[in-house]
Amino acid sequence: MRDIWDDGYSQSKKLTEEMVNDAEKKLGVKLPKSYIELCKMQNGGSLKYCDYPTSVPTNWADDHVNVPEIYGIGKEGILSSDYYIEEWELPKDIVLLCGEGHWWIAFDYRNTKDSPPVIYMDLEWGTDTLIFELAPDFETFVNGLFIYEDEE
Repeated sequence: MRDIWDDGYSQSKKLTEEMVNDAEKKLGVKLPKSYIELCKMQNGGSLKYCDYPTSVPTNWADDHVNVPEIYGIGKEGILSSDYYIEEWELPKDIVLLCGEGHWWIAFDYRNTKDSPPVIYMDLEWGTDTLIFELAPDFETFVNGLFIYEDEE
């Protein structure tokens, strides 16, 4: 797993097995091993590779979405998912990885209890919420992150 963290900023304290078990129990899911491994390096924070390619245009851009951070495992991180899911009327059975109200990136557990795909949700896409798969799994997602260089 490559190190995608931007130096210096971490959202929460060092990850322990107890924190992982507690989060999985509270969320009712099995977190991807690759996500847990990444959080062992640094438990959430800003990313140095902060863009992900898409084949679907969004409010962000025609060919990619911005991924400024990934939430860590803790109450300031993925355990705040239930609050935001209710607040923004998001689908149930997802675990939020990052976002800010009008858009979200999440693990999609709607059809599985482990190995979830990573999805993007754009709440300001016309009259409907745009939801599509970014990656089939977390490891593919992390390996696809890049730094967008504007041609202008």
